[in-house]
Amino acid sequence: MISASPHPVIAISSLKPGMFVVAIISQRGDMEIAQTGRVNDERQIAALVTRGVLRVRVDLSRSKLAKASPPCTAEQPDSSSLSMTAPQGLRVPGEGRELKIRRLYQEARELQGKFIRQLKAGEPIDITSLATVAEEMVDTMFSHGDAMLCLARIRAKDAYLMEHSMNVAILLANFGRYLGLERSVLKELTLGGLLHDVGKIMTPDAVLNKPGKLTDEEFAIMREHVVHSHDILKATTGITPTMLEVAANHHERLDGSGYPRHLKGEQLSLYTRMSAIVDVYDAVTADRVYKQGMQPTQAFRILLKGAVTHFDEGLVTRFIKCMGVYPVGTLVLLSNQRLALVMQRNELAPLKPLVKVIYHATQRHYLEVHLLDLAKASVNETIESTVDPKDYGITLAHFI
Repeated sequence: MISASPHPVIAISSLKPGMFVVAIISQRGDMEIAQTGRVNDERQIAALVTRGVLRVRVDLSRSKLAKASPPCTAEQPDSSSLSMTAPQGLRVPGEGRELKIRRLYQEARELQGKFIRQLKAGEPIDITSLATVAEEMVDTMFSHGDAMLCLARIRAKDAYLMEHSMNVAILLANFGRYLGLERSVLKELTLGGLLHDVGKIMTPDAVLNKPGKLTDEEFAIMREHVVHSHDILKATTGITPTMLEVAANHHERLDGSGYPRHLKGEQLSLYTRMSAIVDVYDAVTADRVYKQGMQPTQAFRILLKGAVTHFDEGLVTRFIKCMGVYPVGTLVLLSNQRLALVMQRNELAPLKPLVKVIYHATQRHYLEVHLLDLAKASVNETIESTVDPKDYGITLAHFI
């Protein structure tokens, strides 16, 4: 029986051709959805059953039950159809939890996209499902924060708006947890992060995606997205003052040089100051169509340079401590010339995180993937520097 919810969870036996799958909720196997999409035929359902899938979440508004799409072929691919793949990289104990975290991330992305589509279409807006996911993200940050931060390193140049908002949400949850904020506040900050840039749907694509420096007139248009975000969210049921503050004030600066209201000093609350730091950190580390993203350590320098004038100096210091000397998802060069991905921080020994070794830097070839705890007494390797994965043609998403 399918519930009245727009995104019900159903048993695999109830899945029908034409239904749009948002996420796998439970399973016995280790299959993942590479991209959400519509189930085209019974063969795809059979494949899900074979791979141990038990329950899935579907989007009824995007399902086409009356007229299912024809089977997808190699000659005529369906870009909206469900795609399945086995996870890449290392299989480690507790990976079932990691799969659940991936699905949570995927579900949040899908609900984000639905919210934006509804806004563009002028349809009624309901943030209930997104609020539920935000609460789950906060809970997951407490139990598996490093895994969540790893996912925030997966980026695609053509999906910046949603990925930036997802990452701001994750980073706010992580930062707020580090600062000891109440979980109820963390949920509001997380949902505020997910929605903070929604006003960009009103920004012309020619300005939003311009491959170069904006003119003064174009920058004035770009700045308006904050006002649009405020207006959209203020008119949305369920939005709290904290969520509204994240959206409306994340471009304000301590010295009053920010926008849109040129707030300064004590006019900037803790949440505004946190949002400003997190927003800039993620923005400068992101690859865009027209620019290459910085490494986390470079982003820290940008924040430190702007401390006192633009950002709260004490909060910048605490944010860097929160993220760690080598943030999760950073590619590092080890003393034995191996490249490794930082998977888990070590608060007691920040220079010795848990890493995943993947590549030989001098011989230029991939290695058998394995985990290495740099804090163990038996391990002699140390980190020499951070590395840009693009310098070696490495796609981090394959190993996270």
